[in-house]
Amino acid sequence: MRRRRTAHSEEFKGEIAKMNRQSYSFIHERDASPKLLLSEPSGYTAEILLFGAQVVSWKNERRQELLFVSSRAAWNVSKAIRGGVPICFPQFSNLGTLEQHGFARNRLWSVDKSPSPLPSPSTSTSTSTSTSTSTSTSTSGSTPSTIDLVLKSTEDDLKTWPHRFELRIRISLSAGKITWIPRVRNTDSRPFTFTFALRNYMPVSDISEVRVEGLETLDYFDHLLQGERCTEQADAITFDGEVDRAYLSTPSKIAVIDHERKVTYELRKEAMCDAVVWNPWDKKAKALPDLGDSDYKKMVCVDSAVIETPIALKPGEEWKSRQDLIYVSSSYFSGTLDPSKVLGYMGMK
Repeated sequence: MRRRRTAHSEEFKGEIAKMNRQSYSFIHERDASPKLLLSEPSGYTAEILLFGAQVVSWKNERRQELLFVSSRAAWNVSKAIRGGVPICFPQFSNLGTLEQHGFARNRLWSVDKSPSPLPSPSTSTSTSTSTSTSTSTSTSGSTPSTIDLVLKSTEDDLKTWPHRFELRIRISLSAGKITWIPRVRNTDSRPFTFTFALRNYMPVSDISEVRVEGLETLDYFDHLLQGERCTEQADAITFDGEVDRAYLSTPSKIAVIDHERKVTYELRKEAMCDAVVWNPWDKKAKALPDLGDSDYKKMVCVDSAVIETPIALKPGEEWKSRQDLIYVSSSYFSGTLDPSKVLGYMGMK
């Protein structure tokens, strides 16, 4: 039977042609959204969907998967899959009039063949239009494997969100670390505001054995209590039921510790002052059609986000941020990550 050609398939063919002229690998599986493959010398790999610019796989040199993807994920080109790291823009969750988590995760992105230079680290979180360059390196000193993707407003987008924009994201892979550098530019003649998040689905051995540290004593909005503002009283977040909280004015470093696997994920972020912690638990998991009934036991979301105070951009201004997700197979002690195993990934001493 002849397969019907769609507008999406024609767009994908165009992106494939671009990738064939680039130094990145391209994966196209039948009836699934095309993916880009990044790899680096030590053996780490990452797979990124063109649909939504969503990282859906991150593996170490032993081919262990370092991101969670639902057992019922629908690998098609109609909506974002549940898992990996979807991009929420220009709205987080249902905090506005747009579709849940905004439309960026449900759009076809393009490879940015001529990305503008990134600003220096000292200015990377501002809204300036600086074009100075910076170069990050992996732990081995080699240049990370990197790809730049871009999403620009369309006429259809303007019907639901009447603001012209360019959303760019650089994804870089090195040994033990994957980095996102999002940039939003106002290309309109009027100012606009937006919220944003990188929604990190992390795999765990058993959710009841997991601790999230770095958010103690902070205020948060509890979405299980209709957004009531509360204060964290525990010395770490642990899980014995559903959790859906947006922590406010959070530090730049958050740790997710899986005691059973003896693994720590360290989340480092810039210009995203909020953080969301989510696990649906059993009842909510059964109500979500794209999440397996028992998947909640094997995942936790800890997101870098801008929620409480939306970003405001004047015409021509650009907002920049950064997230590093670091994987460390080590123990955790005295409330501090072993600096020889973790901070070394960040070039610190």
